[in-house]
Amino acid sequence: MRKLPVSLPSIIIGVLLLIGAIWFLLAQQSDDAVRVLRTATAQRGSVSVQLKSTGIIKPQVGAIVKTGTRATGLIKRMLVQVGDRVKQGVLIAKIDDREERAVYQAQEAALRQAQAELTNVNKTYPIQIDQAQATLKGSLAERRFTYLTWQRNTALVATGVLEQAALDEAYQNYVVAATQAKADEEALNLVEENYVTDLIKAVEGVVSAEADLENASIQISYTEIYAPITGVVSQVTAQEGETVVTGLEVANLITILDPTRLEMLIYVDETDVGTVTKGMPVNFSVDAYPNTIFRGMVETIYPEAVIQDNIVYYQALVPLSAATALQLRPEMTTQCSIITKEIDSVLVVPNEAIKWVDGKKYVYVVDADGDATPVSPKFGIMGEENTEILSGINEGEKVATRIIIPTINADSNK
Repeated sequence: MRKLPVSLPSIIIGVLLLIGAIWFLLAQQSDDAVRVLRTATAQRGSVSVQLKSTGIIKPQVGAIVKTGTRATGLIKRMLVQVGDRVKQGVLIAKIDDREERAVYQAQEAALRQAQAELTNVNKTYPIQIDQAQATLKGSLAERRFTYLTWQRNTALVATGVLEQAALDEAYQNYVVAATQAKADEEALNLVEENYVTDLIKAVEGVVSAEADLENASIQISYTEIYAPITGVVSQVTAQEGETVVTGLEVANLITILDPTRLEMLIYVDETDVGTVTKGMPVNFSVDAYPNTIFRGMVETIYPEAVIQDNIVYYQALVPLSAATALQLRPEMTTQCSIITKEIDSVLVVPNEAIKWVDGKKYVYVVDADGDATPVSPKFGIMGEENTEILSGINEGEKVATRIIIPTINADSNK
């Protein structure tokens, strides 16, 4: 029977397996010495304790403004689209305003009529009052004259110069003159009262017409939509040619976002919220910029809890600078580190220098010959990268950060 030839890959695999077996046998025959692969130096540095959490980017209150119109009509011009940058006060949309302008013109005419009525009242009544005053003045003079005549005739009749008929005639003339004077006085009072009444009515008519004209002007203003803030257009809900119908609520057409006014809300677990206080530094990153670390500071912690997936969180508010906000977007998820404690100028070793051997923490100190000796120092604060050493290791000593530790039996640890 013919044998199959041995392939080259099979030979390579066999050689590798043989080398691995030889290395394993040599490793089993080696002594129990610690092999140091990498070292670091115990030196003065800083230790920071960080609380990891998740956050979300949100617009500040007032950073998003939904603008619309209270007017009903056809959209004649839509001057912006999503992504456009606009400045506050710039016209961004126009509604057909023909009906509103027709009403405005009618109110202008009504105001002119009311003003004309007021002018007529102020013009005619003073003339009527002057005439009534002149008439009353003549009546008063006539009454005085007839009274004096009556008094003189009374004396003359008493002396026999005049007969009783002349006295009766003089008295009758006085009564007629007094009656006429009283009537003219009442006529003057009536004209003055009518003047006041009609003047008030005319003034009120002008005020009402002005108010109606102002309201018509306001209705026209609803047809012109201006940017309420400086920012970026984030939503446009209607286009040119569409009809806007308003009811009890304003029809929102355009939403504008101020990208410089953002903040971050960090979800802090209820078990950790006691360690977070105002003023603590925060480092965070987003998936859009994985190699960029953004910084902020805790401003406040909201008192009301937020429950997500049956877990209680409290939100820590972190305002963002304008420069940072411009690089981010609302609703971005952030990976946050709240620095709850930080100390400087203490003796530290890298966290990777701390090794667990049989349930106990050791640091392997490396001498000048490269030999590593396990030491169990007194540890302080363990930070994100470094751990504080209180005693047991001196500044400047080398420590192993990457080593191969042989198996240590129970008797050798005693």
